[in-house]
Amino acid sequence: MRLVRVWGALCLAWIGLGVAMPLAAQQRAAAGTIELFFDCQGNGCYDLDFYRREIPWVNWVRDRESSDVHVLVTTQRTGGGGLESTLSFIGRRNFEGQDQVLLVHTAGDATEDEIRTAQVVRLKLGLARYLAATPMAERLKITQEGPPGAAGHDIKGPVHDPWDSWVFRINANGNLNDESSYSSRSLNTSVSANRITEAWKLTLSGRYSDRSETYDLSGGEYTSDWVDWNTNFLVAKSLDDHFSAGIRGGAGRSTSLNEDSRWNLAPVVEFDVFPYAESSRRALTLQAFVDVRHWNYDEETIFFRTSETRSAAGLVGSLSFNQPWGQASVSLLHSRYFYDPEKYQASIGGYSEFRVFKGFSVNVFGSYSRIRDQLYLSAAGATDEEILVQQRQLETDHRFRMSFGVTYRFGSIFNNVVNPRLAERGFFF
Repeated sequence: MRLVRVWGALCLAWIGLGVAMPLAAQQRAAAGTIELFFDCQGNGCYDLDFYRREIPWVNWVRDRESSDVHVLVTTQRTGGGGLESTLSFIGRRNFEGQDQVLLVHTAGDATEDEIRTAQVVRLKLGLARYLAATPMAERLKITQEGPPGAAGHDIKGPVHDPWDSWVFRINANGNLNDESSYSSRSLNTSVSANRITEAWKLTLSGRYSDRSETYDLSGGEYTSDWVDWNTNFLVAKSLDDHFSAGIRGGAGRSTSLNEDSRWNLAPVVEFDVFPYAESSRRALTLQAFVDVRHWNYDEETIFFRTSETRSAAGLVGSLSFNQPWGQASVSLLHSRYFYDPEKYQASIGGYSEFRVFKGFSVNVFGSYSRIRDQLYLSAAGATDEEILVQQRQLETDHRFRMSFGVTYRFGSIFNNVVNPRLAERGFFF
């Protein structure tokens, strides 16, 4: 008898669920809401709860197959050091084919809150087009807050710029760590100056790093010191929507690479199969360069040299996509020295994250390099201590890295509720 009652209760629950689900769908349709899948793949996407709090009048779903509107957000840096966010609205179901693209620009010193607030302004504006075709249209109201140029507003037309498009950045940080048998200190500084316009791209950067670590070992105290610094520049000219040409170079020093000093100079040409204007969504580029390189070494190399100047040629191919199904990128590099064709390097690397089917996504990263151009290796080799703390780059004929992961989400497709209670906060977590 008990079994009959339990079976009856299950049947009633199943029937109730079957009735409740269509009723819920009808209630949402009557209310005029739309199902929104927010696919943010750029900067400013760290706190997705913020977007849900700011736009509570849509149903936020966790799978694009269940959505009426799929919003793909991609970002790229602007010449002023700011951020250009591209919001691609992709209509689905009843809105199939009703796509649109909106842009929002934020300054280089904009905080995360300013970036996401500006994105929300554009997101609301883009969603209004779809809500206008629902019963919610009767309750829509569009207002303007603040003057042109405020957060979320683009500034068009000529403006007075006392810096002539130059943007400068200075950064410095230090670190101290002390334990009974280990201590370390480090100092890192960097500077950059960039001027980027439609016609020209000028970038200058420099970095200095000084690090020391001390270990108490059974055989006594061991101290490891690293000093690395480098400067780099790029001058590039836009030739048209697909071609660019320029020259890049730099100078520096590296303890781990046996460099007392070095410099290089390389003319470069680049072709993008797609227009550069589409680079936030897709790019297929091919770079060709000739590089002149000079070294002064700390120690004599395995080729019995304390300094040398060499020339090399190379090709770099790169393909990247940010699409509704996910994102993917792959790059290939091949460079070879003129004086000895046996001295070369060939590398391939890529990353992909894509949705295989509803709720199931896969991400993969991998890179492999064939290395035959380690001209800098010290003839004296490396001590056991230097090997253990990775103070010296060791001889190798390859380098391989790989990682992968899978994610499967199932259950309710809606996630409108925001609950920040008892979150893991602070550095103790």
